[in-house]
Amino acid sequence: MPIDLSAPLMSQATMDSIAAHLWEAVSTAALVTDPGPHMVIPDLLPAEIYARLLDTMPPPETFDVADKVKANFDPDKTMTAPARSRETWSWFHTDVVDRQLTSLLMDAFRPHLAVAYQSHFGLPLAEVALNLPHHAFQGRLMLRRPGYRLKPHRDKKSAALTGLIYFARPGDSPEYGTDLFRVLDDRPTAIRKTYYPEDHGARAELARSVPFVGNSALIFMNVPGIAHGAGIPPGAPQSERYAYQFYVGAPKSEVAQIVRQLPPEQAARWKSKNSDDEY
Repeated sequence: MPIDLSAPLMSQATMDSIAAHLWEAVSTAALVTDPGPHMVIPDLLPAEIYARLLDTMPPPETFDVADKVKANFDPDKTMTAPARSRETWSWFHTDVVDRQLTSLLMDAFRPHLAVAYQSHFGLPLAEVALNLPHHAFQGRLMLRRPGYRLKPHRDKKSAALTGLIYFARPGDSPEYGTDLFRVLDDRPTAIRKTYYPEDHGARAELARSVPFVGNSALIFMNVPGIAHGAGIPPGAPQSERYAYQFYVGAPKSEVAQIVRQLPPEQAARWKSKNSDDEY
């Protein structure tokens, strides 16, 4: 049944419709393990909600600019954006991505997360980590332009999962999606921030290119053996590409309590090479 957008976005009827749609989308998507656990989810959102989000995208000039090919919109921090944009996208992150989508993704990836946490923490602490409340965090709408290039990498260690939701507009090319790489000679690392395995002697080979298709999502785990990258070549006819990125992870303070129970050698994997702070 179509969603009535004349009703408030947070109405019970609207949220129930979104929840049912998300459950169907995630439960019917295939989880693939090569080059690492990931899934591509088509038609992630109800069409009416996707259209509302496209309609409330802030103007490009109100994004927080990182450089000439990269800008970001965080609805809780980008105060120059119109109020309607900030309100809608804040609702989207909090009420849709965090409160509804995250639990579905945790259920879908749970067997693979259990393996990863056992590698991180051993038993029985892996089960403790897996049962911590996981939340979506650092959600942002990313604007990328021709000349943008991000080489193969893994995201921050606090992110068990990374999510990318593609917000293609009519006429946008599917060409500028996300590349997934199989990483050879990869290894666990103590680096907590973005990690580029090729800078540490590993070799990345392209395993899959996920197309930039509107209202689709790419969800993947941040574990050794898999990396991701993206790019828009200089001179590309498409001047703007929009995607919403978020991470899923457990609260840092609770993970830190687990890390403090590990043997010193194992705990050292959770210390950054350029910092003495614990995770």
